[in-house]
Amino acid sequence: MVATTAALLLLATAFTGPCQGLQLQLGPLLSTAVHACQRGCTEIRTVQSAREKNDGNLAKIELKDDADPRSALTEADEAAHRAIVGSLMKEWGDELRIVGEEDDDDKELLKDMTFDPLDRDRFEDDIGETPDIDSSRVTIFVDPLDGTREFVEGRLENCQVLVGIAIDGEAAAGAIGIPFPDGTLETEPTIVYGLDGMGSGVIGSVLTRGPYPLERNIDGVKFPRPHHATGDSTAEVMKACRRGAIKGIGGSNVIYGGAGNKILAAALGEVNASIQHKVGGAWDLCAPQAILKAMGGEMTDLFGEEIEIYRDDAPANCNERGYLATPSGVDAAYHKRLAGWMLAQPEVQKYRQEINKK
Repeated sequence: MVATTAALLLLATAFTGPCQGLQLQLGPLLSTAVHACQRGCTEIRTVQSAREKNDGNLAKIELKDDADPRSALTEADEAAHRAIVGSLMKEWGDELRIVGEEDDDDKELLKDMTFDPLDRDRFEDDIGETPDIDSSRVTIFVDPLDGTREFVEGRLENCQVLVGIAIDGEAAAGAIGIPFPDGTLETEPTIVYGLDGMGSGVIGSVLTRGPYPLERNIDGVKFPRPHHATGDSTAEVMKACRRGAIKGIGGSNVIYGGAGNKILAAALGEVNASIQHKVGGAWDLCAPQAILKAMGGEMTDLFGEEIEIYRDDAPANCNERGYLATPSGVDAAYHKRLAGWMLAQPEVQKYRQEINKK
C-alpha cells in the first residue's frame, strides 16, 4: 500500500470530527480487520477439512428462507462469525459498532469467550499516524461467509470472508478473505485489503486473478468481451439488466457466485462490470466497495445512484437497490452509460418504482 501526502490530507478532512467516544486510528483498525478476516478463513477451512473427512457432508445446513438456497447457514458461517466478531469486540470494546450477517442475539455470549489479541501494527509503516476518528462515526460490517450457497454446493472458489469499515456512512476500508484461492485446501488463503484514497494490497497466497477473464470465460467466441458479471438469478429485472448491458455496451454475460466475489472481479479487471439487483445487507457490500474504490473503480446502486445502505438513516429497502460495479481503466463515462442502458429497460423501471413505493 502506497500512501501519499494528498491522500492523508483528504482522509483527515473527510474523517475528522467532534470527539464523543473511543478514538480510533485508521491503520490499527484496518490491521485488526485484516487479522480477523484471516481468522475467519481459518475457521471456514477447518469446517471444510472436517467435511472432506466425512464423505463431503456438512454437520449443519439450515435455510433461513425455505424457498431461497442463498439463505443457507452452516457451521462454517457460525464459526467464522464467532472468530471475527468476537475478536473485534474483545479488541475494541463495546464502543465500536459491529454489524454481522449472523448476529442474532449472541454478542453477550461472545463477550464471555476468550480471544487472542489482534495485530494492530501491520500498517504502522505504510499508513502511520492519522487523525483520530471517533468510534461513533464508524461501523464494521461483517459477512463471515459470503457465498454460503456456493460453499454448500462445493464451489469453494466463490467463497469469501468480508470485513468492511464504514465511516460517516461510506465504505472507507476493508478486507476480503479468500479461503480457497484455487477451490481446494491445497492453497493457503489470500487476503485482499484496501483503504480508499490510499491503495490496496495482498497478504498470504499470491493473488493469481486479474486483470484477465477467468479461464472458464477466456473463450472469446463463446464469451465476447466486454464481460458483465451477474449471478444466476432468473428474476425479470436481472434478465432485463443483462439484455440492456449487452444491447448498450456489447459483450456477454458471465456467471459469478457471491456478491463480494463479483465486485472483486470488477476491481481486479476480470470483468468490465458486476451487476446485482439486491443483496442481503450492508455486510455484502462494504468491504468489496472499499477495495474497489481503493483500486480506482466505481460502484453505485443498480440505478447509478449513490449507495446509502451504510448510513444510520438509510432509506428503507436499500438492499433491494443492488449495485453496479466497474473497474478502473474503463472510459470515465462507461459506468454512467451502462446504468442508463439498464434503466432504459421497462422491467428495471418497474422494479425501481416498486422499491420506491415500499
